[in-house]
Amino acid sequence: MKMMKSKVLKFRNSMESRRKRVSLTLALVAVAGGIMGAMIARADSLAIDFEAPTYSPGSIDGQNGWAGTLGGPINPLIDQAVVTNSYGYTSFGGQSWRISNAYTDGAFGDWPFSPSLADEAGETMAQNGGVYSGGTRQSHFEVQWDFASTVPNSEQVGLQISTAPDRGDGARMSFIKMRDTSTGLRVDFADYQDRAPYGSYGSPTTAAAGCGAEDDFVITTVASGLSRMRPHSIRLTMDFVDGPRNDVVKIYVDGTLRHTGGSWEDYFRWCLESGGGTGTTTADQSRTVDSMIFQARSGGGTAPGTSGYGFLIDNLTYLSSTPTPGAKVTGGGTIEDPVFSPTGDLLSLPALTVSVSGGSAQASFGFVISDGATPKGNLEYRDHGSGDVIKATSYSSLTIGSGICGPNTHAKFTGIATVNGTPGRSLTVEVDDCGEHGSSPGMGPDTFSITAGSYSNSGPLIGGNIQIH
Repeated sequence: MKMMKSKVLKFRNSMESRRKRVSLTLALVAVAGGIMGAMIARADSLAIDFEAPTYSPGSIDGQNGWAGTLGGPINPLIDQAVVTNSYGYTSFGGQSWRISNAYTDGAFGDWPFSPSLADEAGETMAQNGGVYSGGTRQSHFEVQWDFASTVPNSEQVGLQISTAPDRGDGARMSFIKMRDTSTGLRVDFADYQDRAPYGSYGSPTTAAAGCGAEDDFVITTVASGLSRMRPHSIRLTMDFVDGPRNDVVKIYVDGTLRHTGGSWEDYFRWCLESGGGTGTTTADQSRTVDSMIFQARSGGGTAPGTSGYGFLIDNLTYLSSTPTPGAKVTGGGTIEDPVFSPTGDLLSLPALTVSVSGGSAQASFGFVISDGATPKGNLEYRDHGSGDVIKATSYSSLTIGSGICGPNTHAKFTGIATVNGTPGRSLTVEVDDCGEHGSSPGMGPDTFSITAGSYSNSGPLIGGNIQIH
């Protein structure tokens, strides 16, 4: 199905509230004591939970870097606000961001843009407009967020909200739309497909072949019939590869890979209306990304009845990175589940997930991953309290950077895993190498963090070792 022909157009639900309190507690401990590397934000990553005191109820305009293009105002007619979480979604904490399509238009610059990363992502020659994004150019971008209906018991007729990786001015490089339909919530993805005859450099005529009648934006429904009674997670990863028709975009819904497609690179490369189509390598390039734009486009339909309702957005995280050639990370050991008081207060570090067996259970893991054209390796993780078993089946990225223990001591890798025998779950692991045999004087123990599907756990090693080679 095509867009309009103008080419621009957690572990268990009962544990979610407790897990969010643990996450926030650990974050405060990490800031105060500097012991949890996986919790320390790096320059190329952001995590947004819309909680006080950083965010206050009301329009998100001007809050913590949210704004229109280049810091301009967000259109006050847009029906959006940070709201108190009175909807019963415990994983959303005390506040969430609400947005609807009670108001729509075809603009870009005055819709909400999330805060920019320090380091943009894109192809080597991708255009950042000089003022929209910057930092050190990375080749990988990924984003994840949760969304839920503000009216879980009934359909909000015509509700639709779209979001996209962007550089801050509406030059979207991908596209996700969240909808409410008669059969439940739906998630659509759109990419631009340059079909033969392909566009090429050389002249306006050769370039125009990439923006002909056979080429267009193509919408794919990646998930449908989703329950309105609970939140759902969406994860989008983008790997930018120099040259046309080769960027790789993957869409995950609720931890499962649903679709692999392309970016909008060739729309910007070959179409005159986007600024490309000249046949020159200088002008005909894709765009960078460093943030997310959230919109209700007129082309998707206006639903005045959703005013004050719509979708909730929460737990928004995004990052840019570049795989590290020749890198290798190995590890094995044990982390411990936390201990809670009878009222649910955290009594001990470190893990983010509550074990059903009480407070003394442990989780063990072993893994190896080495970088190449495609990272390779294996991982097995077992939570001995809950019985959860996670096994990696493939890896998609490996990045190494600075952590609490110094340069090149923090690693993150992503991929696909089976969780308790269910295949196709998204996998993210972060580790800190703070020395031999799990610790070094003055630096604390190595750390291990894993998220697979809705399962999440994290903590310092109580035995074992992480090594970044």
